[in-house]
Amino acid sequence: MRMLKNLLTGLWQAPAAAARAALEQEAISSLGPAIEAFNAGRYEEAVRACETVIAGQPDSAQARHLCARALMALQRHAEALPLLKVAVDIDPALADAHGDLARIRFEAGDHQAAEKHARDAVAAQPAEARFREVLADVLQATGRDRDALTELFAALEFAPERQDLLLRLCAGLDRAGRHREMLPLAERAVAENGENFETLCCLALAQFGVDELEAAEATARKALRLRSDDSAPYVVLGNALFELGRPDEALAAHRRALKLDPDSAAARYDIGLINLMRCRFREGWEHFEQRLNINRFRAWRSCEPRWNGRALQGRTILVMREQGLGDEIMYASCYPDLLRQSAQCHIECDPRLERLFTRSFPGARFHPLQDLHTRERTDPGVPVDVYSYAGSLPRHFRNGLQEFPAHSGYLKPDPQRVGHWRQRLAALGTGLKVGISWRGGVAVTRRGRRSLDLTQLLPVLSVPGVHWINLQYGDRDADIAEFSAAQGIAITDWPEAIDRDYDETAALVSALDLVISVCTSVVHLTGALGRPAWVMTPRIPEWRYGLGRDTMPWYPSVRLFRQPGRGEWQPVIAEIRERLQDQAKGQD
Repeated sequence: MRMLKNLLTGLWQAPAAAARAALEQEAISSLGPAIEAFNAGRYEEAVRACETVIAGQPDSAQARHLCARALMALQRHAEALPLLKVAVDIDPALADAHGDLARIRFEAGDHQAAEKHARDAVAAQPAEARFREVLADVLQATGRDRDALTELFAALEFAPERQDLLLRLCAGLDRAGRHREMLPLAERAVAENGENFETLCCLALAQFGVDELEAAEATARKALRLRSDDSAPYVVLGNALFELGRPDEALAAHRRALKLDPDSAAARYDIGLINLMRCRFREGWEHFEQRLNINRFRAWRSCEPRWNGRALQGRTILVMREQGLGDEIMYASCYPDLLRQSAQCHIECDPRLERLFTRSFPGARFHPLQDLHTRERTDPGVPVDVYSYAGSLPRHFRNGLQEFPAHSGYLKPDPQRVGHWRQRLAALGTGLKVGISWRGGVAVTRRGRRSLDLTQLLPVLSVPGVHWINLQYGDRDADIAEFSAAQGIAITDWPEAIDRDYDETAALVSALDLVISVCTSVVHLTGALGRPAWVMTPRIPEWRYGLGRDTMPWYPSVRLFRQPGRGEWQPVIAEIRERLQDQAKGQD
């Protein structure tokens, strides 16, 4: 019915060209039988009636459009396509025809043409929300999630009464990790549409995303009282319970979700993360593979034929880059295992890691890949027998604590650059040379939960006998300047070692006595170099840092200082201060 309403609206709009108006109105008046047949669902009859009108009025854009609509209802898109093309040629302002062309092109995978026609439809009728939705579909499919959300925000402005659009926008913000924006929209959905199952699920997701964990638990349970046969609220409930420090209850919630929906990638993935954090690696890695099916992850490039872990026997493998810089360094611990099996090993990497990795793993050939969203597969210049995502390698090599090597560093810095940085550090004077990093992650990876500011770290930074060296990437100039001016404590920042090639960062880290950091990529770099690091971790950190232990199986040189309770940084900072004082005194 909605399609017919929109169609009739378009049919009775006079074309922009006044000279054609009378002819088009004559054609429209002849379309009565076709419209009646279309309305009754007699699409074959509607096609024949339209063809009769087109024979007499070949320049009628509306007749061609209605004929195309009937053909689309019959799933005969190939026949509808030329009719729509002629319709928009005759009347470029016919928004509905552009919209239909966009949908056909989108379903056929021609995203470029789909975007053009969707934009033409929006330009013709800017206040029509459904055209912006089509454009959002195209933008999302081509990895432009931010632009897609912009179109959905605009669509909602023109159609504020549509709960489905409001909830779709919330889902998009959830995938993007923009929960601060999502929360008021979710609250609006509840206020305007009541506490129904859909609005409560949306609100629980938003509350969880902004760390309102108790509220998320309560809202998810409220949704389950309305419907206990859907897996979605159990997944949110499980996540909230886990972050609240109740892993057994969390597992029970996720397993309930899995019982209701055995295909739930979210439930399987979260079960995998909990098992990995508990060092139950075999089961954890199996479920970790579900990351490839989670909606909030992009559609990664094809990894077929995929390596199944069996002996490569001289075959060529290409390892595909994924996730963040720290993950890439962590998964690289498996590269020596892989190289022992493969005659030719090709590995994608972040361009910042190319030199460091090439030196550290001379048996492999590295291919820098800047854009993780690219749809093009890397061509190593030789035939590839099998592929693997980097995050899938541990499934074959790290299934128990005994399989993690007790290494003293598998990354090899440039000895000359290490010597260079030792000289510069020595010029600062006597005392410990300690690297510091205080922010980690992005919104979607819980930056707020695992980041500090320099003022919070004052008890540590004021320990005498220590020279502080910046290891914080990104914007930090204002932080350092304000802290130094207020406290009189210098933090030396060498941007050439931080903002460019990670090979230079590795050389600087290798010259330091110690690194103190929140959970961020510098922890992985320091541990992979075999250098000592003290890490300040939230009560429930990212899965890589495990639960309860003060060590990481990935990096023997790393020590973890965990919050005793959620958000409790003061005891962590106090313990690190005490240990640092002891170490600094030992340098006297």
